[in-house]
Amino acid sequence: MEITFNYIRNKIRKHSKQDLLQFCYNLLDNKKNEIKPIWFVFLLMKWTYLFGGEKYPIEPLTQKKASKILKSITDFNQDHISSFIKEGNTDIAFHILYSQQFYLQTSVYKDVFATQLKLFSSIPGKYNIEKSFEQKTGFKILDFLLLMKITWIYTDINILDKPSINYNGYLSNDFLKITSEFTDEIKVKKLIQLLTLDPINPNEKIKNFKRNLKREELQSMERTFFTLYPLQYFNKKIRIIHLSVFNYSINNYIYDYLKSVDEKFATEFGNRFEKYIEFGIKELKNDYTTEKSLKKLLPKDSKLVDFVIDSNIFIECKAIELQAYPSVNPTDELIYNSLKGSILKAYFEQLLSVSKNLNDKKENWGIILTYKKLYWSQFSDLYEIGKVKQKNEVNNSHLPPENVFIIDLYTWDRIIFIINNEKTSLLDILKLAKKNNSKNETKKQFFDMHLDGFKNDPLNLSYLKTETKLLNIQ
Repeated sequence: MEITFNYIRNKIRKHSKQDLLQFCYNLLDNKKNEIKPIWFVFLLMKWTYLFGGEKYPIEPLTQKKASKILKSITDFNQDHISSFIKEGNTDIAFHILYSQQFYLQTSVYKDVFATQLKLFSSIPGKYNIEKSFEQKTGFKILDFLLLMKITWIYTDINILDKPSINYNGYLSNDFLKITSEFTDEIKVKKLIQLLTLDPINPNEKIKNFKRNLKREELQSMERTFFTLYPLQYFNKKIRIIHLSVFNYSINNYIYDYLKSVDEKFATEFGNRFEKYIEFGIKELKNDYTTEKSLKKLLPKDSKLVDFVIDSNIFIECKAIELQAYPSVNPTDELIYNSLKGSILKAYFEQLLSVSKNLNDKKENWGIILTYKKLYWSQFSDLYEIGKVKQKNEVNNSHLPPENVFIIDLYTWDRIIFIINNEKTSLLDILKLAKKNNSKNETKKQFFDMHLDGFKNDPLNLSYLKTETKLLNIQ
């Protein structure tokens, strides 16, 4: 029998939300330290909130019936990924798996709190991001990050091996006691309210989640809406739905939340992102040129980039992420349409043009900096998608695509730290990445993998010292 969405929905309608959610939480509790395949559980929870208990009378939910519903979800539209593999498009299949699963493997480093405080609060801008966040959530950025950091520490409290304090997935009275030692209990309760999905009327928030996919057969591959609501009220208790989701939220909640509710945020964030990158460039103490200075150097109406380091490393900042639908259906056409105004534009219109004008006789290098990690880290993986759409023949001898890398913000910070603490340079690291990528056996999917040979110490960056101090918990 062919499994359809209507078939699954009708099965869910027969059973109470309470019973279905209890089944899901039992599964998640048994997979606390596992990654897969919890994305199917998240989808069952989503559809339970939307459709559970709609049919009367309610039928009792047995383990067998619940397992059968979950299996129907896991088997639903398996052909989507396998069809690409059968056609020989394994890279597309892996990209879908990346979108479905890898955000649930997000690590939390203590430095990420300081980075967010710098970006969203410390760096001045024309538009007040801090004020916008406070008006919408009731939190100053610093207070929010402090509470998220305390909660993160609490979730790892079991390593202290103290029988009197234990984290079991729930934010118990111990949590309120511990957090109230550092901050006002009212703020803690406000945080819980902000991050908790309203169990009485969840449908509106679920449907308004910006990365929802309309097509039900693709929803098992979407990023779960629980990233904005990582806390759940269930059985009269507050619990973290799963640490993998909460870790993602720690890293991205402010960005994702404001991007979804504040239309002025994206432009302001892009400007702050460039300012943040310049702090790192200054730390390198290399000669560099800004976009403003380039405008004076180049002919009128020339294309520009954000920074040029030592006359041969060209940097463009693109604080973007791939849209929801192309992430789970990454055909060349959809990828091109999603990235033509950002990543593809950065190379074909900006990096190539500026490097040719300034240094066309020597070897050049390019870096496209993004806020979040993307599926690609070497531009050669995207080159053909953009090349076929260019109106004129592409001359890239002065900056070949294998010399251009896509690097996320946290990896950039780590590169700055490595250069300052080990005997290497930005050019050396770029050359290492190119060398690694020249052979299939040493090629890396993500740029941070090229840094595995360096020490993985906590970052100590001068431009984050003030923020680190403000976030120190004593």
